[in-house]
Formats: sequence, structure tokens, C-alpha cells
Amino acid sequence: MQLHLRIAVTGARGLVGQELTAYLKKQGHHVIEINRTPQKEKGDGRSEQRTAEATDYNAVKEAFRGADAVIHLAAVPDPLERGDYVVHNVNVQSGYNALHAAGALGIKRFVFASSINAHGLAYSQGKIQFSSFPLNETMSPCPSDPYALSKAIVEIQCDSFARIYPQMRIVSLRCTELSLLKELPPREEEEDARWLWSWVNPTAASRAFLLAITAGDFVGHEVFYIVAPITDRKEPTGELINRWWPSVPIKGDMSGNRGFFDCSKAKRMLGWVHVEQE
Repeated sequence: MQLHLRIAVTGARGLVGQELTAYLKKQGHHVIEINRTPQKEKGDGRSEQRTAEATDYNAVKEAFRGADAVIHLAAVPDPLERGDYVVHNVNVQSGYNALHAAGALGIKRFVFASSINAHGLAYSQGKIQFSSFPLNETMSPCPSDPYALSKAIVEIQCDSFARIYPQMRIVSLRCTELSLLKELPPREEEEDARWLWSWVNPTAASRAFLLAITAGDFVGHEVFYIVAPITDRKEPTGELINRWWPSVPIKGDMSGNRGFFDCSKAKRMLGWVHVEQE
């Protein structure tokens, strides 16, 4: 792809968006920052501000004009603060709007901020189900809460639009909570287990979003886990499994404090490796 891109980012003023837009600009790209409310800042030489409610298709399409690629972050970020139907409906509708608008405008690169929770983890309203550890992208999601369900549905939307626009690259990045390991907010023991003791360095995650646009020459829809290779705990991973998930088969290397997510696909197709130590 060309050296300097015009990248539209929805939800640019969210916690992930602020980190990502700063990284993209540092890498020499022009960022079209899209937010649901007008921003006081007018942008700079590397960015511009546009306003669009993610559930308003026409506004989203207009905001995407002139972009070479789209990164769709906009969503209800905390499913515990909003009603179930709001979380589900906003996330699903905004995902469809963004995909449809990008395809209609001929934008060939689209990245969806999915989540490890697409599998059905932290917010599950039923029993969390695992076929084996570590988790990889071939395993079927088991959502039982509106947030997980919305992420899984938008991934299916991505499959659909990849069929409609066969020359389009659509990437779903299943990131976990962005934080330096030493700054990871404290979690209750059960909550940490539901997150599978996962974290990802913010810079590593931002790198993954850019690589999802620029790396390789594949088309179609691909899903990638973007998670640090180690857990946030000092206990050996085997001990955590025995304590919380003793009946789940182990089909990979879970020695030491290795993490619960197999990110080898991201390394193979995107050249992404979580090299940050904290």
C-alpha cells in the first residue's frame, strides 16, 4: 500500500482511539477522527475532526469520504453501564453501518475492533465454555451476553461484506484490555479469571491495527487474537487452569505463565508479535 494513508477512525476520542490516533500520526499517516459529538480540537497537520453518530448510516458514509482505510472502534465500551438491548443494538447497527459505508465508497481496507469477549468471557450471563486451551480463531464463539453477542454478530457481518466485496480486506482484531502490565487495574479474582488473566500493551495493540491495514496482500475477512503472550499473574498457568478450569483439555504449550490465547496467526499473516515486556 501507499506510504502515507488517510485512515478514518470511529470512536477516535475513546480510550483506545486516543492511543491509536496518536500512534497512527506518529507513523506518518493522516487520521480522520470521527466522534459522535463535535470536538473542541480542530485537528492538526496530521488529523482532522469529523462528527457522525455511528448508528446514522448517512452520517457515517459522509464521514468516511476520502479515506483509504477505516478502523471501526465506535461501540458501547462498558456493557455494565447500559441496558442489554442498548449494548447489543448500538454495536450491531454501528458495525453494519461502517461496513456498508466503507464498501459503498470503495474503501478496500477495513479493521473492526472486536474483542476476546466475542468468544463469551468476561460478561457472560451463563457458564463460560471452552473446548481446549489455548484459544485460537478456529474455535466457535459461545456468547451469552449482549456485548459478546454483538461482537460475534459483527464478525459475521464482516464475513458477509467480504463476500459482497471480494477485493476488500476486512480484519477483526480480538484485543483484550489495553494496559501496561504494571498499570493494569486491579480485578477481583473471579473477574480476572473471566478475562483469562489477559492484557495487551497499548502500543502493541496500535501496531496490530496498522498492520491489519498494511501487512501482506490478503483479501477477505480474517480474525486475529491480539493479546500479550503471558498472563498478568505470577502463578504458573497450569495452576490457574487446575483451580478454575480443570476439565478443559490442554492442546498447546501452557508452561510457565504463558497466556491463554494463541496469537500465532497474527504473527504468520500480519507479522505481529507482542514484543513489549510490560
